[in-house]
Parts: sequence; C-alpha cells; structure tokens
Amino acid sequence: MRRYALTFGIVLAALLSGFAGFNSLVDPFDITGAPDMAGVNERRSRIYGDGGRVHSADLMARGAASSVLLGSSRTVDGFPREPEGWPGGIANAGMRGTNIFELSQAMLLAARDPDLRCIVIGLDLDEFGTHSKAKATYWLSALADGRRSWAFARVALSPNTFAASVQTIADNLTGGSPRVPWQDAYEPGVQRTRYENGARGIYRFYLGYNPDPDRLAYFEDALDAVTQAGVQVTGFIHPLHAWREEALFRSGREDAYFELRRDLTALFDRYSGRDAAEPCTQGGAAVLWDFSGYQDFAVQPAPDPDATEAHALFYEPSHYLPHVGQAMLDRMRGHTGEGLFEGEVFGVRLTPETLGRTEDAIHTRRQAWLATPAGQEAAAFITEVEAAGPAPEAAPPAYLNRDDWNDLRRAAARLPRRADAG
Repeated sequence: MRRYALTFGIVLAALLSGFAGFNSLVDPFDITGAPDMAGVNERRSRIYGDGGRVHSADLMARGAASSVLLGSSRTVDGFPREPEGWPGGIANAGMRGTNIFELSQAMLLAARDPDLRCIVIGLDLDEFGTHSKAKATYWLSALADGRRSWAFARVALSPNTFAASVQTIADNLTGGSPRVPWQDAYEPGVQRTRYENGARGIYRFYLGYNPDPDRLAYFEDALDAVTQAGVQVTGFIHPLHAWREEALFRSGREDAYFELRRDLTALFDRYSGRDAAEPCTQGGAAVLWDFSGYQDFAVQPAPDPDATEAHALFYEPSHYLPHVGQAMLDRMRGHTGEGLFEGEVFGVRLTPETLGRTEDAIHTRRQAWLATPAGQEAAAFITEVEAAGPAPEAAPPAYLNRDDWNDLRRAAARLPRRADAG
C-alpha cells in the first residue's frame, strides 16, 4: 500500500511540476522573465486576458517603476503603455473592471517599494459602489497578500493560466490576437451604435447604482498610509463623453456625482499638507484633479450615423483615447496644452477653495451643451431610453468585511518610510 501511495505521490508531483513548468515557460502574463520564443510567446497577447491584475501586480511587487498609474479600463485603454514626460517615468498598471478595494490594495503594494516616488490614480463613481469587490484573478496575483513568490506559485498552478498559455501559443502560431472593440475605421453605423448602446447600458447601470460609504473610508486609510510613507498620490476623476455624463444626470445620480467630488476633495485636502519625498506634481502629498463635467473635449459631437472614421477623442462614451490620457498627465504636471487641451478649458485642480465654482461651472457647461444641436440630439436619445422603461442593472451587493480591513492594515504596517519625507 505504501508503494502505491508513494508512486501516486511521485506521479502527481511530476504532473504538477510539468503543469507549472509549462505555464512558467510560456509566461502568458509576463511575470516569470521567461525568454521570448518565436511561435510560442514572442507576443504576450494575453497579458490583459485577466484584466491585467496578474501582470500589473507583479510589476508593482518587483518595484519595476518609480511611479505607477492605476485605475480601471479607462486607465488601461486611455493612456499609453509607457507615457512620456513623467519625472523618472511612469508605468501604466491599470486593471480592467476594478474598483476601489482592488485599487487601495494596489496602492499599498506599489508603496512597498522604497524607491517608489508617486502614484497617479483614476477615480469615478464606478469605483465606489457596492456592485463588485474583486475579480477572480485578484486572488491569484500579488495583490492578495503582497507576496510575489506565492503569487508565482498560484499563477503557475492555475487552470486559468494554462488556458492563457495555450491561447498565447495559438496566437503566436496563427498571428491572432484578443478581440478588441477599438479600430481605426468602422463600417457605417458601428460607431453610432456603440455610442447609443453605451449610453443605454450605462443609464441602466446608474439606475441600479448603490454607493458604499465604506469604500471611501477604505480608500482613505490606504491614502493615509501611503502619503505617511512619503509617496505622493495624485488622483484624477476620469473624463467621460457627454453622452455618458448626460445619462448619469438623467438617471438621478447627479447628487451622488457631486457628493463624491466633495468627499474626494475633502479627503485629498486632509493629506495634502504632508511632505512627499520626491513629488512629481505640485500641491503636496495628495493632489486631486478633475477632468469630468462636460469639459470642451468631452462635448465634441458623437459619430454621425454613417461615420466610418474613428472619433478623435473617445472610443465610445466611457473610454477615451491614449493621447487624451497623455494630455491629462501633462496637465497634472502643470503644462499648458493647446486647443481642447488648453489649461483654461482642460482639467481643474480640486481644492476646498475651487470646489464651489467648479461645480457651478459644470452646471453652466451642461446647459450650454444642451442648447447645441449635439446636446439636443443626445438628450432626445436618452428621452427615448427613459420612455422604454429600462430595468436597473442591479448586481448583488458585495460589502467589505473584517478580513478586508485587516488585510489593509497589515499591508499599511509593512510600508517603508522614505528618508526624505519630512
């Protein structure tokens, strides 16, 4: 009996070792340092197959950048992979479908690197609702416990990784790539349909949106810990095309939007007076910018019904193009751009002193846009959506629990303090 048990154990260990070795060699998420092999993994086409959590968490866990850029799919798709002009460089560590629970853990993971200077993080209503907490691959990645070696083991032994490995090989052999919705040119009507479907879907999302005060408190604890450690955090509220912003207002979430702006302004102001060891932007250890609210670049007309050329600024109402993200980083660094990205009409620094007039300005810009043909067209479409009586998109609520708070506190306790942080 012992002989059979020993044989079984040896065979099982050999199978697991081979399974893990295969995943580590193909390295679909680009975390093991495996060499690029033609026809196998020369193109890591599945890095974002999990939303980017495994890859981005590993990037932060190994301290691969002096600054990191965090956020949802708007960050993944709305900024260059390697933005230009940032002091010391900045890595795009965005993760699709994320929320403030994952983003807070990401901040703490990145700040464990004693050489990290700055974190730039995108925020909006989506991150602070009860509709989600973490995607499945969060628990595989180093985000879950901050341990890169354990994350290696989890990823290597995961069936999800095996599927990504097989698909990576197939992509390299056939020249295939993940299907993406963004193109340089479209068939007539495709872009317009995307705008209409996007506005219709987000209207339903906002009808079912439920803010969670604990999410804001969770983020504050992370912001407190990171800035106390001498890392500068520059937050920004994501821009949205006016079609989506109008869906937000018409769904009755206007008050929630302005309340979040006020809460974030007060939160960042509480920690702005701290010293950052090597700041990347002006304004102290915690700085907040806003690129939302019917700004000039966001009210450019939606594609015509027969348009084929890609929109110059937005993929669809929720996602902007990488050159917009690059302009946002430049603006946060104090540069004055041109045209739609000129400082007077692009981005505003939120402080207790500027909050009131910027809120008034949003109302003014909205009314001015609604008086234009483009605004009237969008308003008429949303009226049609309302008349159809759409059901709220109501996802099961996911609340933070005691373990989540304990994980945050343990991660905060491990942060090194920068020598030059006052």
